[in-house]
Amino acid sequence: MNRALSTWKWSLGVVARSYRTVVVMAALIALWAFAAYEWLGMPAESSTLLMILSFLWAIAQLLAAAVIVGGTLAGAGETASAEYRYFPLRALWTQGRKNIVATLVFCLAGLALVWICRAAFDWVNAHSVEVASFLTFHSGKPVSHELIENFYNDIEWLLWIIVSGFLLSFFIVMLRVGWHGAGKQSARMLALCAFRTSFLTSLLSVLVFGGLAYEITNRHPLVAPGFWDYTQVVVRFSLALIIISAGALFWSLSFARLHMQKQDPSQVRQRGLVQ
Repeated sequence: MNRALSTWKWSLGVVARSYRTVVVMAALIALWAFAAYEWLGMPAESSTLLMILSFLWAIAQLLAAAVIVGGTLAGAGETASAEYRYFPLRALWTQGRKNIVATLVFCLAGLALVWICRAAFDWVNAHSVEVASFLTFHSGKPVSHELIENFYNDIEWLLWIIVSGFLLSFFIVMLRVGWHGAGKQSARMLALCAFRTSFLTSLLSVLVFGGLAYEITNRHPLVAPGFWDYTQVVVRFSLALIIISAGALFWSLSFARLHMQKQDPSQVRQRGLVQ
């Protein structure tokens, strides 16, 4: 428990000292989301030029996302291994560009895992009516299928936290020891993300930062229509993006710190991440 508190304190300190990086991350996320929105709103005509433009735009968005994700997680590993007190802004580009191929491969594999988990969760949720009927028949009391669905949703929410933590852990460790080394540790990483400090870190990140962002975006202050109404929307969503960015950085730093403490330096692959 003392190690967990030390990790959280260090991670929060790094996030607090890296406020410019957090703001830049929020701005990049907002720009990426705006570009995705514009891409989805492109007319679906069968123009060859438009199709080429749409394809190139999609590739650019994919590369931008890979650079941001790879830079954040690789930079978190570098910050944790070198005991830095702040997250360098340059890491978003330098580390992201350096690890772009590994990030793209990881994202494709991660999306496949997410799709499998999503299909499994949907299959379980689709049987909530049968479970409610089974319980009603054997207990002799009516059991609502909505109660079963809410129970399934709570379990699914916790499982998604575990899956997200596992993917974060795998990517951070993979950058340190390579794909083979991360694969050998995958079972242990999954167990750590389901229990103990890693799970508590994931839960804390989602509840605190996600909860704050949710409250800010859903609490609409009563102001006069017009300029002030638009202003408060921009302010609320900007604050929510900053909080989400800070939460993602905290989550990454905490996991990097936890895994760096367990890594054997002789097994670390020298890729310019340890200084």
